Amino acid sequence: MLTLEMLPAGCGDCLILEHVQEGRSERVLIDGGTPASYPALRARLSRDARSHFDLIVVTHVDADHIGGILELLRDPAVGITYDDLWFNGQHHMKSFLAELTGAEGGGAAPEAPPEDRLGPGQGEALTTIIQGGPWNEAFRRGPIAVPDTGALPRIKLRGGLSLTVLSPTPVALRKMALVWAREVRSVNEELSRPFMATQDPADRLGGALDVGALAAEPPQRDDAPANGSSIALLAESGTQACLLAADAWPQVLAETLQRLLQERGLSRLPLSAVKLPHHGSKRNVTREWLDLVECSDFLISTDGTRFRHPDAQAIARIVAAKRGVRLHFNTASLSASQWKSESLQVRHGFTTTYPAVEGGSRILTWG
Repeated sequence: MLTLEMLPAGCGDCLILEHVQEGRSERVLIDGGTPASYPALRARLSRDARSHFDLIVVTHVDADHIGGILELLRDPAVGITYDDLWFNGQHHMKSFLAELTGAEGGGAAPEAPPEDRLGPGQGEALTTIIQGGPWNEAFRRGPIAVPDTGALPRIKLRGGLSLTVLSPTPVALRKMALVWAREVRSVNEELSRPFMATQDPADRLGGALDVGALAAEPPQRDDAPANGSSIALLAESGTQACLLAADAWPQVLAETLQRLLQERGLSRLPLSAVKLPHHGSKRNVTREWLDLVECSDFLISTDGTRFRHPDAQAIARIVAAKRGVRLHFNTASLSASQWKSESLQVRHGFTTTYPAVEGGSRILTWG
């Protein structure tokens, strides 16, 4: 059985994945939301007898993913413990630069000294906290990446949960390594500014949504290096499978899903659920990967602040292409609530769900 809990995480992600098999359970924490949303995670963990995770995944250096994790690891009252933590630090990314420039032997360059491994801002802070403990142990403390050829990396946890890495690629990690300092500064500066709502003519709220027109808009791919460095995972147990897409680039998801389908001799990948990439951004939710999955449950984690995700174009692409879709939002934001329209749901054959109480989690169980 798989249970996925989307906590209220501001404009970010904070997911708890629990796997139960033959009486044994294991838990994975994926990102921690923003620093401001950390109290929700803290309150959730305070209800547990023990604050332990088999695995913590910090998908990438964005404040709406990494911020709450930093607060958690610094909070002595919670006393968090974990068996492994997956996160690509600056030194992991630099190893791919060494390969590009022809380091001796064609492999990764020798590990940089500690003072050279620390990136700025939150990436630096996380590296400082975790470097003495378990870190990418499943990958021999090396980088987490999809190789250019061969099988996709697949890790099976002790309780039987299988995790297949679908992102990032070496190319994406090289790009992030080149702009590490700039990208982290940009994220910190963006989230330090007061939110200013903007009006996108193609994304207006309050009017009737033309799903067909929105779905037909030409896609514009995400090219942000930080998002490209996202660790995206396929979590599987028996016939249950969840795609946890972080903020991954759509072309990378399409490429790695194609490789996985070829490995398994399938035309489409059957999934129990998809946590949409980049909070339902129109630059990340595209038909190039949507057409490769067979799924009814799509999860959107964001309160709509900052970038007003999910974009109407992204949701329209899903409901225009698939019937019987269930959209699960972790907040009833303006961008999410416009999909409550009964006429829209009847016309396009989808339904929506929201947390039972304001500020609560959205929990889904399969199996």
